[in-house]
Amino acid sequence: MKSANRLVRRAVLWFVAAAPLVAQQGQQGGQQGAPQQPAGAGATAQPAGPSPKVDADSRRGSISPVKFDGSGYPVVPGGPAGRPAFLERITRPATAPAPAPAPAGETSNAGVTSRAGDGASTSDDRGRAPALASGMEFGSPLLDIYQRVRAPGAFKALGGRTVWWRLTVFGEQGEIIGRREVTHVVDCAFAERDRLEFEDGRVYGRSGPVVYAERQGMAWPTLNDSAAEELALFGLQWRMPWCFADGITFAVVGRDKLNRGGEGFARVVVERRPAAAFDTVGPELDPKPRDHFELLYDPASGLPREFVHRFANSLQTRRMLLEDWREVDGVQLPFRRLYVDESGRQTTMLEILRVEATAVSERAFRLL
Repeated sequence: MKSANRLVRRAVLWFVAAAPLVAQQGQQGGQQGAPQQPAGAGATAQPAGPSPKVDADSRRGSISPVKFDGSGYPVVPGGPAGRPAFLERITRPATAPAPAPAPAGETSNAGVTSRAGDGASTSDDRGRAPALASGMEFGSPLLDIYQRVRAPGAFKALGGRTVWWRLTVFGEQGEIIGRREVTHVVDCAFAERDRLEFEDGRVYGRSGPVVYAERQGMAWPTLNDSAAEELALFGLQWRMPWCFADGITFAVVGRDKLNRGGEGFARVVVERRPAAAFDTVGPELDPKPRDHFELLYDPASGLPREFVHRFANSLQTRRMLLEDWREVDGVQLPFRRLYVDESGRQTTMLEILRVEATAVSERAFRLL
């Protein structure tokens, strides 16, 4: 009897729990099994055509946070549909005329035209300043000078030359207080092959880093330091400005424009590179002075007008005017160089009296 009552109770509980599910399945089955009225039958018939799209969210419920648009693509917050207007790419209408090219000396950037040199911001101004080209590199300011005085190759082709120099020293009132002549034998094809012969019998010579001094045919080692300075000075006087074409030895560190005596000049600043320049990384702990040179030339013609030099061993700045330009086998040379002080008063004049071609060899620049 007890087992029968237990079975009845289980049947009642199952009926109570399954009744809602059976009713729900009956409704879904009735909807699926209901006959569909054919298109065009009756007054309520719908016209044939594509059925309207139903949003995915209305078709089914989902706990996923991703939503889909009518085309089935996911809707991303902040996507192309929600972008601010200033982030959208602006397309130029097909009928809009293209901006005119910037005139010479100007640059155009996004419709803004700025004249070069007026301080306007450009791509180079926003970043670091571009490095200046040195020597014979494209864009080097020395190229303007070489177009006028001829290229360094034409100067080297001069070969061996004998130059007679005359030095005149002036007093404070412009009077002559001293004069001497020096014979200079030089090999133009090399940067450091010079021989100086003085009236008192002294002879200085150098071949590369080797320097010697002699007097009356006898070696004079105590004069080697003085010989090195004078050989460097006369060698620079003769080879300037062609010696600066060596980009390994010299570097262009600046260029600008200035006025002297009411005239406008272009200036190129050149320095000698340190011996260990390519082995040093970062700034020097104790920077040593370097040979410093400045060339002032006419920007229209490219003719050098002034030359400033400061050697590292003396740290004395000397300003020199370049005058009386003449042609020597197709190369332009200043035959008169006038040193002036800060007030423009002449102090020393260096003149070329004569230049002759000479056959030379390395032996002529060594101690015999």
